[in-house]
Amino acid sequence: MRQFRGVSEKEIRQFFHIPPSDFSRSMERNKLGMAMGAALYLPGSMPNFINKLSNRNLKNLTSSIICLEDAVSDSELLEAEQNVVQELKKLEQNSLLNPNEIPLLFVRIRNVQHLERIANLLGSTIRFITGFVFPKCTSHNAESFFLCLKNLNLQHSIHLYALPILETKEIIYTELRGQELSKLYAIFKQFEDLVLTIRVGATDFTSLFSQRRPGKRTIYELQLITNCLTDILNKFNRKEDNFVVSGPVYEYFESHDAFQLFTNVYSIESVLWNEVQLDVLNGFYGKTCIHPSQIDIVNSGYIVPKELFEDACLIVENGAETNGVLRSAARNKMNEVKPHYSWAMKIIAQAEIYGVLKENVTSLDFLQYIKNL
Repeated sequence: MRQFRGVSEKEIRQFFHIPPSDFSRSMERNKLGMAMGAALYLPGSMPNFINKLSNRNLKNLTSSIICLEDAVSDSELLEAEQNVVQELKKLEQNSLLNPNEIPLLFVRIRNVQHLERIANLLGSTIRFITGFVFPKCTSHNAESFFLCLKNLNLQHSIHLYALPILETKEIIYTELRGQELSKLYAIFKQFEDLVLTIRVGATDFTSLFSQRRPGKRTIYELQLITNCLTDILNKFNRKEDNFVVSGPVYEYFESHDAFQLFTNVYSIESVLWNEVQLDVLNGFYGKTCIHPSQIDIVNSGYIVPKELFEDACLIVENGAETNGVLRSAARNKMNEVKPHYSWAMKIIAQAEIYGVLKENVTSLDFLQYIKNL
C-alpha cells in the first residue's frame, strides 16, 4: 500500500523530492494511523464493494470504512451483514484478488453485541480487516468495546485496531465535556495499543443542536463545533501521548466531473480544500470521506513541503548536539530544538507516508495535475 499509488512513477518523480513510502497494516501504530488518510465510507449494503475498491478509479484510496450503522437502515441490516461476509469471502476464494492491493478495511458496527455477532459471522475472513469502528463511543461503553476487541484478537491470534468515534451529547455539551473527555482519556490510555485513530462525528454533533453546516462553509466556522474539536485535540493530541485524531467528515461533493478548485473559490472542492488546510493546521490527520472525489483533495493536503522537511531534519539531526537555535536552510525562520523537536518528528513521519515535494512545487500543483489525469 502507498499513498498516490495510482499515479505513475514518472509523474511522482516529476513532483516529489522524496516519494511516499510503501506501508502495510503491520506498520508501527502511530504511523499507520497517519497513513489512513482519506477514509472512504461505504454502506455495508453496497454490492460488489470489494471489486469497486480494487478498481483503478480508487487506486489512490488507502483506507475504507464499511458501515453497518447509520448508513444501513434497521430493516436492511441482516442483508447488509451477509453482503459484507460474502464480499470478504471473495478475498479468500478469488486468487485474482490480491488483499495487499485492497485498501485497509474497517467495519463500523453498532454496539458491543453487534461487534461479537459480526466477528462470528466473518469467521476466518476477519483477517482481511484491519479493525472496527466504535460509533457513539462514551465512557459508559468504551471499556466493553475494547475488552471485546481484545478478546477477539486473542481468539483469532491477530491484532485488530479500534477506531472510536466521539459524537455524542456527553462530548458536545459543555457541562459534560470535560469530565467525559477525562474518563475516555483514561480508558483509551489503558487500551492504547488498540487505538489506531480517534475519530470525531461533526454531523452527529450538529444534529444535537438541530443544525447542519452549509456546503460552502468549513466546519471551523461553526463555533459550537469548533470549540468541541479544540477540546478533543487538547485532550488527545498532546506530545506525551500516542494518539492520532482524524478530521471530521465533509458531507458535500460535486455532482459533475469538472474540477473547480481553481475556477470557483466557492466550489465544494475549494471549501473542502480549505477545511483540509485547517485540519492540518490544527493537528488532525486524515479525514472521513463520503465520496471518491474527496480522496485526492484530502490526501494531497498532507504532502510535506521541502522546506518544512529540511527544517524538521535539521532539528532532529542536531538534537543530540545542541538544544539551542538553528538557522533554517531557507534563511527565513528560527528553528529551536527544544520546542520544535516533537513537531519535527511528526513531520518526518508524515513525510515518510505522504512524501516530500520538490522545491517550488506545491500540493495544489500536484492536486491539480492528478485531478486532470
